[in-house]
Amino acid sequence: MVVARPTDEPFEILLLRRPAEARFAPGAYVFPGGVIDEDDASPAWADRIPVVAERAACVAALRELFEETGFLPGNRHAAASEELARARRELLSQRARFSEIAAGLGIDFSAVRVVYFARWITPASAALRFDTRFFLLAADEPLGPVSLTAEHDAALWATPATVLRRYEGGRLPMLFPTVRTLECLAGFVSVGAGLEALRDVSVEPALVKLREDRGEARPLAPGDPGYDGIP
Repeated sequence: MVVARPTDEPFEILLLRRPAEARFAPGAYVFPGGVIDEDDASPAWADRIPVVAERAACVAALRELFEETGFLPGNRHAAASEELARARRELLSQRARFSEIAAGLGIDFSAVRVVYFARWITPASAALRFDTRFFLLAADEPLGPVSLTAEHDAALWATPATVLRRYEGGRLPMLFPTVRTLECLAGFVSVGAGLEALRDVSVEPALVKLREDRGEARPLAPGDPGYDGIP
């Protein structure tokens, strides 16, 4: 889930840092997210999620965002912070399902501004493979401090352009799909402009391929020079 909040610059996105000892992407800055579980695909979500395509993945992204940061979009009736904290503990401990928590807090995500805009698949040769959907979410309600779990050890709010400059300077490690996503978002003057431009995008799976370049494996995406010539 790519969370964007409006600022004067014109908007910032949220990245979380993976711990150095993590099995996957140690030390990398990533977007909140995770795997789809059974409850994410429940018919109960049909009228409570604005995204039709990849609805279960959108529910999973919202759930993971809540689990990993404490943010719960759609909380327009301002459930008390202690209620949210208790609900998050129940979710993390698997004592309650996300659909039960949303119903109990009276939260409906149907008015949340979110679009599905990208799908990235890791190379066939990767030890760990992922098929990941990306959503852009407008943080329209005030957000408090990020509350991390052991899954991440730092959080960063910054404009896409700022993050890319730090990455290019070797100061902020990121995965290839994260970089390409930020390059896409850096061209928008506001969160609203990004949502509008991406709303009707026909999402095609982007399988990352690796090309040997001076002894190093360089990732390529569909449309990059040389991509089609790589088996």
